[in-house]
This record gives sequence, structure tokens and C-alpha cells, in this order.
Amino acid sequence: MKKRLTLKNFGIPTSLWARLFILVALLEVFAIICIQGYVIKRTVDIYKNGTESLWGFGVQSTSGTMTITQESFIVYDVIFIVAQFFLLMLCWEAVAHKNTIQIIAATLFNIMCLIYSLIQYTTFYIHPSLSAGIFQKDNDMRILQITTMVVYALCSIAFATLTWELYQLFGWQTYKKLGANLALRRAYKWHQILLTLLKLDIFFFISYSVQLATLVLRVSDPETWVQIGVVIPGSIVFLVLSFWALKVEKRIVMIVVIVCLGLSPAYFIYKLVRMNVGINKDNDPYLDSRKYLTFFIVVTLALILVTVYVSIRCYRNFGIGLKEAISYYDARKAQLKANDALLGNSRSRGDSGVESSRPHNHHSDNDEYTQVHERFALE
Repeated sequence: MKKRLTLKNFGIPTSLWARLFILVALLEVFAIICIQGYVIKRTVDIYKNGTESLWGFGVQSTSGTMTITQESFIVYDVIFIVAQFFLLMLCWEAVAHKNTIQIIAATLFNIMCLIYSLIQYTTFYIHPSLSAGIFQKDNDMRILQITTMVVYALCSIAFATLTWELYQLFGWQTYKKLGANLALRRAYKWHQILLTLLKLDIFFFISYSVQLATLVLRVSDPETWVQIGVVIPGSIVFLVLSFWALKVEKRIVMIVVIVCLGLSPAYFIYKLVRMNVGINKDNDPYLDSRKYLTFFIVVTLALILVTVYVSIRCYRNFGIGLKEAISYYDARKAQLKANDALLGNSRSRGDSGVESSRPHNHHSDNDEYTQVHERFALE
């Protein structure tokens, strides 16, 4: 018999609050992608008309030495779109694994997207830079920017409300997974926090690096190619290595991770000072990107400092049995699901002749049964 395709097959629990959480994320993704897609189109149109009638090729500073093209603005809109897919991934994974830490992180990430949209509106209309002046008389663009902020604000309120409900709903998941051992439960909490922080580190650092490489650095500048060819790929490999070290509890690798993360704030402080001190106003490479880069540097710096602290806490928990407890739970859960699937197939073959004559009580579609059954089967 062909298996019916449901949301539960994609890891989404049957809880109303969990599905509302995913629904809000999907609606926000759809809304922001549509808005930002149109913003990109308007940017191209406005820029094309502006360069033809008033501004020349690109938007030039008073010295005539700097030129800002339409791609400079489109990069910010693309970041919005990428951020929405990242948020959807966070929400989906958090709900599927009943991870309350990541659910809270997804809500905070959405608030940071709201702050980013406020920065963009400020740059365009409240304290416009020279190149953003081209948008001043475009009312449609202003409405789109305001709509983006409203969507983020409403979704942030919805996420915050649903996060509280899901925290109450999933709160006993840790007990079900690790039992009553308080030491393991505390260690598991720090383990989950670090996993979530590393995901956020990847997004914010890559977003910062892409903006720096595409909007500030020049093709002739060696730092551009170091950023693109070494820093970005190296950071991804480093953070993936951090995930691995945490999962298998590799002490030496984790020490390297902690040391490297501990040294990285020096780089971000250096970039922050370089962006704001001793800049020639007539040849300012950060003219349009300063506010955006400052936002990403501050957020990334804060995340790294917290990541270092949590990494140390996780390192101290290596060897207490958390890795074995998680592996045992996952193995038993997989075995239980395989047994249930085998039993369900046997019942389907045995009842195929009378399937239409009597109803079935499908326990696999009942979350309460499944959770209680798993709890007593696994502990």
C-alpha cells in the first residue's frame, strides 16, 4: 500500500503550535522574497533612469574617484533573501528535532533581520548616503522598505508567542532523551546551545565576508582574493570541524577551535576601527556599506565571544557520558521506528482483504502515543 505523504513525514509534529510556527516562517519567506525581488527590479529601473538622466555612469563622490553601481544595493537585498532561507532551515530543523534552544535562536534571528531592515531604511531615507539619494523621490521604494519592516515586526511577535508555547510543549523532550540525570541534562543544554551558535556564526561571518569582498575591496586589492579564496572557504571548513569535534568529543580539535575563536575578535575590532578612524572623506571605501558592515561585525563579534564561552563549557563536559547517551538514544529510536514500520507493513498485508470494511487506529499519527511509547521503550 502506498504511504500517504504528510507533514509528519517531513519531521513536523502534529502539534498545532509547531505547525503554526512553520506556517509563519513559510509566509514570511514568501512575503520577503516577493518584496525583495520587486525591490531589486525597482533598484535596476531607478538606477537605469538615474544614470541616463542625471547621475552619469554610477553614483560618484564629489571627488569623482569613487563609483557605486546598482550591484552595491542589490547585494543587501540578496542577503535578505538568503537570510529567509536560513531562517526557514532553522525553524524547520528546530521543530523537527523539538529543539527549544534553536526555536529561541530562530526568533532572535528574525529580530536581527528586523534591525537590518531598519538600518536599510535609515540609510535610504533618514540619513541617506550620497548614492542612496537616487531613491529619495521614489515613493514605491519607500513603501516596499516600510512593508519589509512591518512584515518582520509582525512575524517577530508571532514567533515570540509561538516560541513560548513550543517551549512548554517540548520542555520535557530533554528528560525523555536523557532521563533524570541532571549532569547530562545540563551538558546537553550547553551542547545544543553551541550547535545553534555555530550555525549562526557561519551565516553572519559569511555574510560579512561577502559584503566586504563585493562592496569594499577592489579586484586589484590582494585582500579581496584572500577574502574570497582563503578566508570564506577556510571559515566554513573550520566551523564544520567545530561541529565534528563537538559531536565526537575530540579534545585536541576542540582546544584548537577555542583558541582560534578566542583570537578572532582581534580581527573584527581591527576592521571596526579601520572603518571609522582615519578615513579620507573624499575617497571613502565604506561610504555606503559602513552601517551594514558595522552591524554584521558587532553581531559576529558578540556571537564569537558567546561561542568561546559555551565551547569551554562543552569541553569541560567531555567524557561524562553525553556522547554515549545521545548515541544510545538515537540508535534505540531508529530501532523502534524500524520495528513499528515493519509491524505496520505486516498489518497492512494481513488486513488488505478487509481494509475497506473496518477503520484502523493509526498510532503512528498520534504524537501523544508515539512520545509516551518511545519514552518507556527507550528508558
